[in-house]
Amino acid sequence: MGTTRVKLVDLSAENQNNEKKPKNKKASKESHPQSPETTADGGQAKEPEVVKVASIENAEIKTEGTEEKSAPTQKVETKKAVSKKPNKAKKVRSKKYKDVSELVDKNQIYAAKDALELLRKTSIAKFDPTVEIHLNVADKSIRGKVTLPHAVSQKKKEKKYLVLSEKKTDAKNVIWGDEKTIAQIEKGELKPGKDFDAVVTAPKYMPQLARVAKILGPRGMMPNPKNGTITEDPSKILSGEGDDLFEYKTDPTAPVVHTKIGKLSFGNEQLWENLKVLISSIGINKIKKATISSTMSPGIKFDAATVGK
Repeated sequence: MGTTRVKLVDLSAENQNNEKKPKNKKASKESHPQSPETTADGGQAKEPEVVKVASIENAEIKTEGTEEKSAPTQKVETKKAVSKKPNKAKKVRSKKYKDVSELVDKNQIYAAKDALELLRKTSIAKFDPTVEIHLNVADKSIRGKVTLPHAVSQKKKEKKYLVLSEKKTDAKNVIWGDEKTIAQIEKGELKPGKDFDAVVTAPKYMPQLARVAKILGPRGMMPNPKNGTITEDPSKILSGEGDDLFEYKTDPTAPVVHTKIGKLSFGNEQLWENLKVLISSIGINKIKKATISSTMSPGIKFDAATVGK
């Protein structure tokens, strides 16, 4: 049985050698004449069949009785390095904390007075802890000042006041102003936070101050009757009588008010009176959730609506 001869021509090599081939094709053929090959029985062998392939490495040759395949190329799969975020370390609670936490039913919302009673049972601090209040509210811009029946210490700093009033005093760190001063704020010539820290005004200047409400409001400097900054007699605030006002405000990142109502040593009656004034100032309708706790103790959910009862 005869065999089939196949001649492979590598096109990639052919393309590379195109420049090396002589331009005179006739001269090339004459200098290298091809003689026909013969078979064993004297017959003339058939010319090999020319098969052009893109690359000999990946060529697949088939003959009548044989089958040859090039070695398959190995594919190397590379996996992208996946950066894993480090797991946040969980808070390690002490055995005492875990024990007192069992006293609090997490699914129950307690009455305010019951929460105060339970607060003392869950305290594990060896010092006089601060009683903290956490209120989820409906508005991100809630802020105000109240006079608590039992004073809670706050860090104080010397303030620069802008006072719009005809009644002037000898108080220091005061800018006395009028309608022209409001125009300066509007033009940016007088800047809140830089030139003054608080605004106190007589009631008659409030309509003009409405023009700069967008400037003073976001900084919490718009006068408000609740914190005593709208008054005919500014001498009380300027003399320091208003320093006992307790300030509260929402967190900058969420509609939550974090504040305090005293120390655990105050007694339930004193804490109750401070809590009642605070809740009344904010408004029960604005409070969605309420939690009370002391330093290092678990939180206790309570119903803010039961504070006035």
